[in-house]
Formats: sequence, C-alpha cells, structure tokens
Amino acid sequence: MKIRLISLLSILLLFSTIACKKKDPVIAPVTKSSAREIKTFSLAALNPVVTAIVDASAKTIKAELPVGTDLTKIAPTISVSEKSTVSPASGVVQDFSKPVTYTVTAEDGTTQAYTVTLTILNNGTVYIGNLDGNFYALDALTGTKKWSFKAGSSIQSTPTVVNGVVFFASWDKKIYAFDAESGVKKWESNPTTLVLNQPFAAPMVVNGMLYYGGDHHLYAIDAATGAKKWEYQHDEVYGWQASPTVVDGVVYASIRGSSGGKSGLHALNATTGVLKWHQPDIGISESSPAVAGGLLFAGSEFGGFMAFDIATGAIKWKFDSGLITYSSPTIANGVVYIGAGAFGANTENNKLYAVDAATGAKKWEFKTPDGGSDYSSPTVVGGIAYIGAGGTLYAVDAASGIKKWEAKPEVGNLILSGPVVATGLVYLGIGKKLYAFDSATGSKKWEYDTGRTIDQSSPCVVAKDGTVYHAGISGMVQ
Repeated sequence: MKIRLISLLSILLLFSTIACKKKDPVIAPVTKSSAREIKTFSLAALNPVVTAIVDASAKTIKAELPVGTDLTKIAPTISVSEKSTVSPASGVVQDFSKPVTYTVTAEDGTTQAYTVTLTILNNGTVYIGNLDGNFYALDALTGTKKWSFKAGSSIQSTPTVVNGVVFFASWDKKIYAFDAESGVKKWESNPTTLVLNQPFAAPMVVNGMLYYGGDHHLYAIDAATGAKKWEYQHDEVYGWQASPTVVDGVVYASIRGSSGGKSGLHALNATTGVLKWHQPDIGISESSPAVAGGLLFAGSEFGGFMAFDIATGAIKWKFDSGLITYSSPTIANGVVYIGAGAFGANTENNKLYAVDAATGAKKWEFKTPDGGSDYSSPTVVGGIAYIGAGGTLYAVDAASGIKKWEAKPEVGNLILSGPVVATGLVYLGIGKKLYAFDSATGSKKWEYDTGRTIDQSSPCVVAKDGTVYHAGISGMVQ
C-alpha cells in the first residue's frame, strides 16, 4: 500500500513538471524608432545642384543660391531617418523668401522641427540708371539683374549708397530712396517742396543728411524721411548741376551758369545752410569739387582747373587745361587727376592730366585719341588711373602716364559716365550697356543691356563686405 502511494505521488509530480514546461512563452514588447533627423536637403532643380548645410545640433538648414533664383518657388529633395516622415513633404514647392519650418515625425510619434533659411548668394551689387528712367541693381560679379525700378522719366543722376539705402534722382523731379538689397522703396521727395528741374547730380549723404542741387536751390534733406531741412538760393536763373561735396561740416557746391557774378563755388554751413564764402572766378562749372590737404579742387568750362583755399575760397593756383573741364577731379598720393576736352573739331586738348596737388605743376599728360575725357571723371586704384574718353576706356599708369591697356567694346557710342573700380573689376556705362572689365587686363567679364543710353549716370558698387565704391563724378576723393 505504501509503495502504491509513492508511485501515485511520483506520477502526479511528473505531470506537474510537464504542464509547467508547456506553458505559453512571454513575448517582449516591440520598441518603435525615435529617430527624427533630416539627413540631406538638396535643390536638385538648380544647375548646378545646391546641397544645403544641415546643422544637427542647432536644427537649422542653410544654403546660398545663385543670383536670379526665384526663392518663392523651390521644391527641395529631402531625406530623413528610417521610418520617419517629414512635413512639408519632399518635392513640394515652398516659398523660401522667408524661413520655412520642416517637422520630422519619428515612428514613435515624437517630432523635431528644423528651420530652413535659403538666401541669394551675395557677390555685391552695382547700381545704374538710364535715359528710359530704368534703375537697375545688378550682381557685381555676373551682371545678373537683382531688381529694377521704373521712374517717371530719365535718370542721369549717379546713385549713392549709404547705410544700406541707395539714393538717386530722376527727371520726374524726384529724389528716391530704396532699400539697396531688396529694392523696396523707402521714400520719394515731393516735387512741390523740392524743385528739381535739372537733376544731373549725385546725392551726397553725410551724417544723416542728403544734400542736392535743385534748379535754383541747394537743398538739405533728412536722409531717413526725405523731409526738407533747409534750402539756399543765390541765382534766380541758373541751377546747381554738379554734385556737392561735404567735408568737416561744410557743403561745397557750384552754380553752373552766370548771372551777375552769382555763378561759381559756394561754401555753406552743412547744418544751417548759411553761406560761408562764394568764389565766382571759377566761372561756369559742372565739375564736382574734391577736397584734400586743405585745398578744394574743381574744373571750369572756360577757366581750366583750379585749387582753392577751403577756408576762404581764395584761388591758390590755376592750371590751364584747355576749354572744357567738366570732369570731376580725383586726388591720390598728392596728385590730382582730371580729364579735359575741347569744343568742335579741336581735339588737341582731349587729355587726361596728372597735376601736383600742392603746386598745380603738371606731372604728365595722356592724350585720349578716341575723344575728350571731359565728361568722364578718373578713378585711381592700385597705381592705375582709369578714365573714359570717346567710346574707349583707358587704363594709365598713375605715376608715369603710360597706357596699360584700353577697351572699346562698341563703335560710335560715347562714354558719358565715370568708371568705378571694385572687386577686381572696372564698371562703366557705354552706350546702353553697363560693362565690367578686368581691372588688370581690360578683358570684358560681362555686359548688361539696360535698353537705352546710360547718360551721365555713373555706376555705384557695393562689395560683398559692404564697402561702397563711388565714381569720381560723385565728388569723392579716391
């Protein structure tokens, strides 16, 4: 009996062990992926393809796109972490004129946002106007148009850029101020309060004030708003056509014509417009004055080229450069460079001169056989003087007057604007085109057809680093 009981217990224990071994196994829970990264962000439609830089730490994506790219219609190609999705989706057109947020959703439902900022490559900008009233902002290295504006009439004024704002005048009797980068208009002057009957001049902006010669008045204008601060009138017949120059709180400007001895150079207090002195002996002048070493330099239509004491207006010396010196002087290393021409068939005085700034003694002269250089003002950069004469751009050794090279891309078109040298290029309007030439060799880098003649409007260039380069015709000292 005892043996049977033991056997029964053994059988029960065996069945219990077998039952435990056949119990269903425990299944571990499935873990979903939390990966939510943007791996690549490319713009395959562009030529060449642009791949943006993905900053995994900052969660930002950035790229610079070629000039001319339409930021409002871009469809990026995006790759993300495995098992994740992105919104907006890859390949969907977006407006990148402002930053766009992309959100990556992982398999487990967690999200990560990325901010995408696309900008246009900044190669610098060159600004110019033409006789059709078109004003252009072009890429400085390629000539591709960035933006343009159509004024109500011709633009013969040379633009200037100060603190990110480009200023110019038009024959629609207005001065304009635009955001230099975007082309958004900031203000335009009121023709009833600022009378601009002959808007040839380049605006001069100093210490938040814009100075400009209207027809019979010289104006001081608030550069931020366009509101008139003061006006000065001396002659009731003739106007202020040359660009003013402002140095140490004094505005220097000239009335072009002659009415009872009222023409010539004027020096006015820049804050109040009160006259400090008047020098009529320069006669008729369209030459924008330049100041260096305590002297003021300007050309005369009949009286040659002169230097004046900036404190009194007294003539210090006079250089007889022929009949026409509309060209505005440039001073570099104690030397004044000035272009001259002659009336009619007399071409003997079509020359570029280098004159000692202290004494007026001639250092050298360079004959410009293709025509007079009286309307184009020289620019001196890197030991080379650049000037347009006839239809030819000349590069002349600044120390010796020996020609380095010349460029004449067109036949029969006169140069009526001054060259500007920046970023290794020389910019100049010839005929209806704006040209960029290699400053060392004169080879053409690009041209842009503005549609009509560029007449007296010289280019203004803003380099990539923000440095502004003006033409000599703006009354600037190089």
